Amino acid sequence: MRTPFIRPQGEQDPEPVRCIDLETYERCSFCGSKLVFNHDLNLSHLQVVETCQCPGCGVSHNPKKFTLQ
Repeated sequence: MRTPFIRPQGEQDPEPVRCIDLETYERCSFCGSKLVFNHDLNLSHLQVVETCQCPGCGVSHNPKKFTLQ
């Protein structure tokens, strides 16, 4: 599972973590248009499945699964 946080390259210390810019998270990497996110709730597996698609070029990203607590 990926998080919206990245670590600087080459640093082993767990403290310096910076947040990815929200603009890069919700924009298409190919055409730059805003992604459309869809969240499906799966109560039998206690998961939320997030899918996104670009309305400009039609690119779909792999679904991400998040476990509910």
